[in-house]
Amino acid sequence: MKTLIIIFLLVIALVSCSTVDEDCLCTEEYRFFLVTVVDTLDVPVDSLNVTIRDKDGDELNVVQDPYPFGAGKYTVLNDSFTQMFCSCTTPEKIYFSASDGIRIAAGEYLFSTDKCRCHINKVSGPDTLVLK
Repeated sequence: MKTLIIIFLLVIALVSCSTVDEDCLCTEEYRFFLVTVVDTLDVPVDSLNVTIRDKDGDELNVVQDPYPFGAGKYTVLNDSFTQMFCSCTTPEKIYFSASDGIRIAAGEYLFSTDKCRCHINKVSGPDTLVLK
């Protein structure tokens, strides 16, 4: 009976991971990368209009949940975009901008993915942007 329970638990553990191919097992972890937008007095700014574009200038639909991570925090990219990246060594550019209609905060980011395209990885880019 103990052996049956152990086998059952192992099967559940393996099924909870999604398989990309026979050499890849992806975890249930969901990665996202944030940027904090502040004004010139270093105060976080909420309720900005966010635009995120890929290297070709196409707009990406990244959902911005209001205030789940704190004031002035915006999602740059998350794991739902892993398929747009190659698993090669060359990262892809992503352009982030946030505006209140008068001022703008903008930054350039480099992202890549792992060989199984399970998760995105931020290679470079600012953690904080100033609204000017």
